[in-house]
Amino acid sequence: MPDAMSFEAGAALPVNYLTAVHMLFRVARLRPREHVLVHMAAGGVGTAVLQLCRTVDGVVTYGTASAHKHDCVRRHGCAHPIDYRKDDYSKELLRLTGGRGVHLVLDALGGRDWQRGYELLRPSGMLICFGLANTNAPGSRGIFRALRVLTQIPRFSGRKLLEDNKAVAGLHIGHLWHEVAMLREELAELMVLFEQGAIEPHIHRVYPFSDARAAWSEVEEGRSVGKVILAPDA
Repeated sequence: MPDAMSFEAGAALPVNYLTAVHMLFRVARLRPREHVLVHMAAGGVGTAVLQLCRTVDGVVTYGTASAHKHDCVRRHGCAHPIDYRKDDYSKELLRLTGGRGVHLVLDALGGRDWQRGYELLRPSGMLICFGLANTNAPGSRGIFRALRVLTQIPRFSGRKLLEDNKAVAGLHIGHLWHEVAMLREELAELMVLFEQGAIEPHIHRVYPFSDARAAWSEVEEGRSVGKVILAPDA
């Protein structure tokens, strides 16, 4: 850890920023002046994506987030926040891009949203699926909701991808821990960016372990912005 990094920032950075940097620069190989849509833009991965996109010249970002979080996502670099509760994000994105769509969609929602994201891609664009947040139902395990979302996941055929000139990729950072050399390289790049002031984890709140239930409620109910941290009880 750099001397200027707090332990809270050290806890907030690895999983979220490794996920973001891996998607943007190893999987998608983001280029200058491309257009990027990130869902859950006010979350830990979302804010990391927005900050990292600012390190590439001319990249235009769009992010779905509740209206009261728009000022925050703008501060992290989102050019066009979209209130998904009020607006159809697909229609709004097409309006903002003059019907052209985007080069990259980063989707942690799952289900039908993966199909919607695919349809928003420009030719040679890529959809990266990295979560299934739509399976969660605040306040309960929501098993039937989860099953419904899972059955709505689209099937992408090789022939369809060929005809559309589009790509679909997936990422589960938890299944990459054995790739130590690759992750160490990416984490080293992040440390440089942190020391340069290009990235800084947004920490919503630090909770003691004994208050883990309240911490989870912040995330589950969509009240948090950035990262919620659990720390040992004093």
